[in-house]
Amino acid sequence: MSEKMGDIIQKNIESIMSKSQNIIDGRTGNLVPDEYYKMFKELVYHKFGMDINDSKRHGFEMKISKLVEKSGLSYKQYHDKLDREEDRELTIEFLNEITINKTDFFREINHFNYIKDEINLILQYNPRILTNKEIKVWSSACSTGEEPYSLAITLREALPQDIKIKILATDISHKVLKKAITGVYPIALKDQINEFHLRKYFHIEKDAIIVKDELRDMISFRSFNLKSNFPFKNKFDIIFCRNVMIYFDSIFQEKLINDFYNFTVKGGLLFVGHSESLSYLKHNYKYLKPTIYLK
Repeated sequence: MSEKMGDIIQKNIESIMSKSQNIIDGRTGNLVPDEYYKMFKELVYHKFGMDINDSKRHGFEMKISKLVEKSGLSYKQYHDKLDREEDRELTIEFLNEITINKTDFFREINHFNYIKDEINLILQYNPRILTNKEIKVWSSACSTGEEPYSLAITLREALPQDIKIKILATDISHKVLKKAITGVYPIALKDQINEFHLRKYFHIEKDAIIVKDELRDMISFRSFNLKSNFPFKNKFDIIFCRNVMIYFDSIFQEKLINDFYNFTVKGGLLFVGHSESLSYLKHNYKYLKPTIYLK
């Protein structure tokens, strides 16, 4: 028997075993066999830093089953392709499916109100903003773009007009970044934006609101995995990392927070989500208010 034929037979056996095992485990209520569930769970943690809680197993399994079935591969073949990073499109599709992207304009409004109401204090903490006449901001899990666009509006309204606003908006999902870059949102979202800002910063169409170039020009969208080494040459005046750390375990949370600290200028700010806290993590940020920290 040729080596090539042997490989084909082995792949067919793996596919049959995977499908057979799926039927058996289906009787116990699990869509994905325990062996493969654990493999995918470990892969997501080590590659992307996401800690899948077993209480969310069913939803995770549904996404994996859908992707595996679409690919025509066995669970093991699909897992190994992801693990070896040999198919970029497969990896992108996987990330787009498993990541959660819930966001709104001005979500958790107290953060934007803090920037607006305390802008003089922010400039006092961090005088380099006025000295350099620019502010550098990182929206580190920007999803479909509502957060960085909300930041751009807030900063443009609060800061002197001669301050240049530079916002880096990153996300691991290519799918949501494509939507963010278009800057086109359903007309129903107009209710999340006050009338003045809506008319000033958006084109209002019959079925959509469209971000004007003035906002677009403040923001650079990039794909980035928070698990990766930070490649930035410069530090940030403000970092937003909201409602994403809840998907990481405490070990990676602590590493991430300290990475953020190293890339925050002295006097800069970190904002985290309302469901998140740094109180149990070792870090050097100073607590200002719930979910707001100062370097």
